[in-house]
Amino acid sequence: MSRGIVLVTGATRGIGRACADAILGEGGRVLGAYRASHAAARAIRASHGERFVAHACDLGDAAGRRSLVEVARAAGPLAGVVLNAGVAIRADFTVDQVEGVDPLTAQLHLDLASPLLLLRALLRAGAIERGGAVVLVSSNLARHGLAGKVAYSAAKGGIEGATRGLARELGPAGLRVNAVAPGLLRTDMTSAIGDAGYQAYAAEVPLGRAGEAADVAPLVLFLLGDGARYITGQIVDVDGGWGA
Repeated sequence: MSRGIVLVTGATRGIGRACADAILGEGGRVLGAYRASHAAARAIRASHGERFVAHACDLGDAAGRRSLVEVARAAGPLAGVVLNAGVAIRADFTVDQVEGVDPLTAQLHLDLASPLLLLRALLRAGAIERGGAVVLVSSNLARHGLAGKVAYSAAKGGIEGATRGLARELGPAGLRVNAVAPGLLRTDMTSAIGDAGYQAYAAEVPLGRAGEAADVAPLVLFLLGDGARYITGQIVDVDGGWGA
């Protein structure tokens, strides 16, 4: 990876925070997009100074995406892009209202359409350098069914299909596109299942535990870097063997 800046969406929590920490820990620079975790963004800035550029925006909104592209152009060119931000809503498929939103349309928009719209805008703006790398965050549920997660699985399945197509389309321009597909991780997004839920999942995992965001970040760092210069169009599971 060059010393150019890396855009990480959802950079203040979970996988995004772990990826930002890993990049910064290697001496890199991060443009961290986040929606509302202002205190966390300030804490990262306090630890890493000017190597961390924070930008608050709503990536589900066109204006939010435009503002991020403008910041990326000013900070860039981008050496890499980590498209991590999203939501996970558990609901029966027939349910059309959860906390004021339709879980099907909300997840297809926030977990599939929004990251792809952002990437398209970045490419149109010429904000990613030749030789740059894009890493999308999928889920092993893209290929394994789970009741209550139909919309989430559908969105992540779309991410994986887009990863393969983008690798074909963008490869001639010198850009690599890969995805990571975590299993269940102990993050804020999954905390509602509690210790009993994590333990039940761990019992099904060959390595005997639920994952951590820090288990995913080293792989993302590798895919962004020169060691992965001949790897594109791949989806790599990080699930302790759950899907084996």
